[in-house]
Amino acid sequence: MERKSEDISQEPTKYLDVAIIGGGITGAVCARELLKQCAGRVKVTVFDQGRGFGGRTSHRRIHDDGNYMLADAPGAAFAFDHGCQFFRADSSVFREDLLQEWLKKSWLAQWTGDFGKLGSDEAKQNNADFFGFPQKPPFYCSVGGMGSLACALLADAAASGIAIHSGVRVAGTSRLASGRWLLSGTSGKAALHDTPEEEAARVSPDALGEFDRVIVTDVSASMAGWHRASAGIPEELASQVRDRTRVALFTALVAFEKPLAFETAGFAASDDTLWFASRTGSKPGLRDAAQFDCWTLVSTPKYAAAEVERVPMQDPVTGAFRVQEMSYLRDGPCAVLLEAFERLLASSGYSSALPLPKAVYVGGQRWGSAFPAPASKGACEGGQANTTVKVLSCSYSCSPSLPLVPGPADVNATGSKDFLADDKGQIYYASDYVSTRSPGMESAALSGLDLARHVAATIDHTSKI
Repeated sequence: MERKSEDISQEPTKYLDVAIIGGGITGAVCARELLKQCAGRVKVTVFDQGRGFGGRTSHRRIHDDGNYMLADAPGAAFAFDHGCQFFRADSSVFREDLLQEWLKKSWLAQWTGDFGKLGSDEAKQNNADFFGFPQKPPFYCSVGGMGSLACALLADAAASGIAIHSGVRVAGTSRLASGRWLLSGTSGKAALHDTPEEEAARVSPDALGEFDRVIVTDVSASMAGWHRASAGIPEELASQVRDRTRVALFTALVAFEKPLAFETAGFAASDDTLWFASRTGSKPGLRDAAQFDCWTLVSTPKYAAAEVERVPMQDPVTGAFRVQEMSYLRDGPCAVLLEAFERLLASSGYSSALPLPKAVYVGGQRWGSAFPAPASKGACEGGQANTTVKVLSCSYSCSPSLPLVPGPADVNATGSKDFLADDKGQIYYASDYVSTRSPGMESAALSGLDLARHVAATIDHTSKI
């Protein structure tokens, strides 16, 4: 999708061009808030490298022939939230400044249903927890798929004049003598994460425009040059993001020929391999999204770290970025997660539903940077039970699970901890990767909100109407 900005009535003679790299929840919140705070004083352009918007909150719909559809298209054979599964609303600023409006506009709804726990024995079942699921509701989902919230926010901002470009990967940022930033990158198939490296490498970056301010929200933009999603941002900024310990995850997307023989909508698991499982049709706005019973299975950080160590994202010989291949995902991580799901159902009182029906579709996703490990022991209840493994240039958490329910210190964290700002260089970073809040969607959204307000304050002092 590409939308060009419309003429803004009574446009001032001076305005600032602001580029936002990343159309996930951070970039979408940041773009919309910046437009609210600085109407008539800025022109905002959003670049996102994906097929659609949403980033780690993405939703995937698939034809029965395996080809992708638009994320809101009807008549899909298969539909999955393949990244973020839901979010909580723990902090008052999030509830007051964001959540209430989103609920009022029907962009969100509570996810309710029969939720369960999986484990090899009763003690493990009792300990099962995934971002507070299932014992600490409410849990919120975007209506019609998790990615729809970012799409709604960006569509709302586009109606007020921002320019939005999907399928465009920013590959380079250069500071010009004028002080402006020149962005370069690629579009089309070469921008996509699953395009073979040799094919993407044939496309030379084109100039994307000059901008007064650059806001980076995609964690992959901070990667070193070997990673195709690197945006070539200044190393002093990139290193602060890249050096944080990551949580890698794999998701298996499985559609069954017949509905599973229980009403449970989702499970948290206490296991070395499987951490969470959710039924697509149980989520708000998704009851009739697909023809089959679709499930998303989420791995543990421990399993994912071991798998990334076994099959690194960088070719050990050439150093080139190694794309995720669907054949590898299906035969490797997806098969392992599906086996773990069946094993845990058998040990947790669901034997009558076994064997599982035939899987008519199996797909997957490798999230090399699903979210950051908690920044401090005070950030989450129970502290940070975290060990790490280093694979090439990145550190990964290899804990079987992480305590991700925010504690009081995290809920009350101030905005000054939520983003990185180089006001002199006029380049900024927003993401849960630069926040001390408990990682996840809420932290990512608040980072974008707080950075937009910070940038607006600097514009107030530098741009006069």
